[in-house]
Amino acid sequence: MKLRYYFLIIILAIACKKEVIITPEPPLLIGPENNNSCSSETIISAGKSQVNFSWQAALNADEYELIIRDIQTNDDIQLTTFRTFSAVVLDRGNQYSWWVISKHNADQTFSKSWVWTFYLEGSQKSSHFPFPANLLNPKSNDQISLIDGKYIFRWETTDLDNDIIEYDLYLGTDPSELILTAEKLSLNYVELSLDSNQFYYWKVITKDAEGNSSSSPIKGFKTLF
Repeated sequence: MKLRYYFLIIILAIACKKEVIITPEPPLLIGPENNNSCSSETIISAGKSQVNFSWQAALNADEYELIIRDIQTNDDIQLTTFRTFSAVVLDRGNQYSWWVISKHNADQTFSKSWVWTFYLEGSQKSSHFPFPANLLNPKSNDQISLIDGKYIFRWETTDLDNDIIEYDLYLGTDPSELILTAEKLSLNYVELSLDSNQFYYWKVITKDAEGNSSSSPIKGFKTLF
């Protein structure tokens, strides 16, 4: 009788035991540095350079996926590696964003690093595109309070030529149909009127003196009552 009792306890203990899901830490990027001209390159030809990417090891990561995106064409290069570095041949004279995903294979979990951008110089230095604006306020998924029905939007930008001249801000309740709400802004902030208890999406277009432009990612937020 006692044996049956202990056996029942063991079965219940196993049945009630919660499965532990392991999620890896997001990788910390090292280089190429964010919002800068790439300095870790080896020139291969007039149009190609080998760029060295590196990041810190992430806790509980079995492998990493490196993603490099050409900002102008949105074409991606994806590489999987067990190491914390990789050398990739890229077209010179282009602007790129990059990030790393750490993966835990047994639990099929993952974490994503921050997204960094850099410029890979060409054979002849030309006008650089401004880096996409970093949207500061409101951030993605923020819930914001309005003051007299208004809110101040803020962002920051970088341009290697230091020739940014203006910004256009797009806003709307549908991320696929944003409306030009404020244009030709000379400062990196603007106060706008908003409806309360409403979901919004926004982005900023940055323009420089040479006619180059870049678009920030779209971020969403909600206004409170």
